[in-house]
Amino acid sequence: MNRLDALKYFVVAAETLSFKNTAVRFSVSPQVITRVISELEEELGEPLFKRNTRSITLTEFGSQFVPKSVKFLQEEEQLFGSAKAAEDELSGTVRITLPPYPYHDRILHQLLTALEPYPNINIDWRTNFENLKAVDDQIDIGIRISQTPDEHWIVKKICALKEPIVASPKLIAKTGLPKDLFELVEKFPVGNILNPSTGKPWNLFIGEVSLPIINTSVMTTDLSSLLQAVLTGRIFAPIMLEDCQPYLDSGELQIVFENNENEIFSLYLYRPYQAITPKRVQVVFELLERILKKDL
Repeated sequence: MNRLDALKYFVVAAETLSFKNTAVRFSVSPQVITRVISELEEELGEPLFKRNTRSITLTEFGSQFVPKSVKFLQEEEQLFGSAKAAEDELSGTVRITLPPYPYHDRILHQLLTALEPYPNINIDWRTNFENLKAVDDQIDIGIRISQTPDEHWIVKKICALKEPIVASPKLIAKTGLPKDLFELVEKFPVGNILNPSTGKPWNLFIGEVSLPIINTSVMTTDLSSLLQAVLTGRIFAPIMLEDCQPYLDSGELQIVFENNENEIFSLYLYRPYQAITPKRVQVVFELLERILKKDL
């Protein structure tokens, strides 16, 4: 048994609680991970994991062995580090997921420009509304709009989002103004972004009260398309203030309700908790944080 490899396998298995995902991470078969972990347990004289047919969990001894293993691996890396090793730390792919935000192209341009000193860092840039999983989808960094950040991630809050409900003067002249959000969702044509987990548009909010849209006239996965549907006079819809401000100034749109005065949704930058985070991921994460806070 190669003890160094065994500790690396163990640390990742403790992080993912999956021999299968650990095998994918190291490009070996799950049988290899199972065998090496068993040999490590035999040498230590203690079980590291409790196993059943569906899942694995760390034993008390395994939980105590994790920080010792991580410390050893870090010290080993420092001891045998070299200029080549430092270069390798800043090589490889960083996978990033984010919603199809109207300015994501601008953000990507700024990120790639900032990465010019790191030519060996590759970017896998995925825009969608699905909450991808760090292990299953091998996501390193995410940008997400949500009400509360996931406690299982390292999270940086970028900004709170203001999304007034707006409409065109043309539509308002045709339908009149609703007296409140309850009447809006019940009797007026409303659109919003698709919630992929329900297959329906996201609800509207009064404070923390969630209101489902009854008359869904337009539903889309693209924020720019939702804005266009509002500009054509088709729907009332929540649009981020930054996106609709030019049209408010020109008179093409009108605020109907200051929908998110309580800053219900915020933009977050996150990455998963890991025993060892690659240097390239840390670099990209810090660059994105600076770009987003400056840009937004």
